[in-house]
Amino acid sequence: MKKVLTYIYIAWYAIVFVGFFLAIYPILWLLLRSPKTYRSADYLRKAWGRFASYVGLMIPKITYEERLDPKKQYIICPNHISYIDIVLTGGFLPTFNFFMAKMELKNIPIFNIWFKTIDVPVKRENLRSSHTAFIEAGKKLDTGMSLIIFPEGRIPKNVPELKHPLKLGAFKLAIEKGLPVVPVTILDNHKRFDVYKYTMSPGRMRMIVHAPIETKDLSSDSAEALAEQVYSIINQQLKDSKAI
Repeated sequence: MKKVLTYIYIAWYAIVFVGFFLAIYPILWLLLRSPKTYRSADYLRKAWGRFASYVGLMIPKITYEERLDPKKQYIICPNHISYIDIVLTGGFLPTFNFFMAKMELKNIPIFNIWFKTIDVPVKRENLRSSHTAFIEAGKKLDTGMSLIIFPEGRIPKNVPELKHPLKLGAFKLAIEKGLPVVPVTILDNHKRFDVYKYTMSPGRMRMIVHAPIETKDLSSDSAEALAEQVYSIINQQLKDSKAI
């Protein structure tokens, strides 16, 4: 019986998630034709994420140590425990965002419209591809957007344990651009959607948005120390919340 209910819920969430996206796709297609309307596309992405979450019975509970200014730029670094981390961060963080994420997402039909326009795909195993992607991310930051990037690189097999060490690209970019880094701890999404067991369940999605870490006075040599600081903040929150 439990498996049947799980399959019913997966079907329901898929209908909600895909159905709303298909409904807004024509508008998205128009908005993503020009960088001038990317902000409006991001508003629509937020609406999609919120609709899918609430109607799909995955209820966010977001705690801010310090409120983010929607008009400011940040490099936002969450831990990565499920694919729906993208829905949670993209849908509920108040800033004008773009993502850096794995190249494979660019190959998903229809949904890849994001990675052909506003978002930046990266093949992390390829140094040249990774370098090119970070150059492209830097250009997008210069237009006033904030970057959401998962510095673990991929979802660890032993979620919710935090992968160590974190990849340095995001921290080097933050120092180069003089932008604050925002650690974010996601606590429950591996229970909502387990990407290795392919199980889903409704429930809460807790997200703690930590205080921004300023980088303006840091040198390029400080990237590793900055990564360790972010790792320590998120890992401690996972322990304090009894997630690990």
